[in-house]
Amino acid sequence: MIRTLLMPALLLGACSPGAAQAPWLQRLHRLLNGDSAQAIDYDTAYVRSYRDDLVVSPVITNQGSDLTLTLANGDAVRYATNTASQHGLALDYKWLGIEFTTTLSGLGTLDADRGLTETTGLGFGYTGRRWWFRNSLRWSRGYHVENPAAVDPQWTAGSPYPHRNDLESTTYMVGLNHGFNAERYSQAAALWQMERQKRSAGSLIAGGAFWYTRTAAEKPLLPANVRGASEAVARLTGIRRMTWCITGGYAHTLALWQRGFINLMVVPGLGAQQQRLFSGEDQPLATGWDLAVTLEVRCGAGYVGDRWYAALSVVSYQSAGSIDPEVVLGNGFASARLAAGYRIKGLRPLLPALGL
Repeated sequence: MIRTLLMPALLLGACSPGAAQAPWLQRLHRLLNGDSAQAIDYDTAYVRSYRDDLVVSPVITNQGSDLTLTLANGDAVRYATNTASQHGLALDYKWLGIEFTTTLSGLGTLDADRGLTETTGLGFGYTGRRWWFRNSLRWSRGYHVENPAAVDPQWTAGSPYPHRNDLESTTYMVGLNHGFNAERYSQAAALWQMERQKRSAGSLIAGGAFWYTRTAAEKPLLPANVRGASEAVARLTGIRRMTWCITGGYAHTLALWQRGFINLMVVPGLGAQQQRLFSGEDQPLATGWDLAVTLEVRCGAGYVGDRWYAALSVVSYQSAGSIDPEVVLGNGFASARLAAGYRIKGLRPLLPALGL
């Protein structure tokens, strides 16, 4: 997964003859290396920066997504993916971070009773001192039923889970947040350990989020033995949903002995959704506008030294809204990341050929 991506074409263009004084190259240079003419924009008693060091990190990640249909009578069907852990490498320098992970034979094992899931994902973003941006696309096919007794009363523990190889989902998420205590709270320290939170600090957060979710199956999403839905909802095979939300919350890092940390961030969102429902060969039904909610929860802990760091972080994104008065659809994505990195010090600034 590419975590933070700056377009390679820009970097190639930066090396072209006669381009050194171009204004956009000057802005790119300041983005990558900082503006040496400006004073430090954070409180050094609270934050220690390592952005001048190249950090090399072996990484282990585990990711999954879920899909929940909850009926008005309280019954629910919860679908989830079955994905193996992935291993890879991350490189971080200045504001640029590149990370690639993949499933390695013998290291990423699956629970055979939960069936096979195919997954593809791409993400990139920017973690500045005051603004944090994320942008991700994820596709999954093949879900098992997390509460199998809801669809098969005869199911017993130890038996294979009911599996839907025909069920697939695509989720595109965009989020932009602003932190109001940038001088003392570092989001880069909480996420990627390119900085260290020396003293405990927190920040109020405000921003916005956009979700596009496409859910599709060859057979109805609700199994035939699940009752309580109208005939139209019982025949539902696909959903297209767009969600816009205003978000706001709080993040806090508890510093432990200046080198350890525990971080927690909670950012709920409230807004509107528009969707279209599909039932086999019927014409799609547009449901108009409705209320929608999102929730981002992130927690992490680790050790951040001048040469080494190690950290575990877990993040969950959830979105929910009504399909109709009888059914609420919830989509979720969660990931866990374990990384240990080594800092290579003494590098020259990026793009030195520019002469800026």
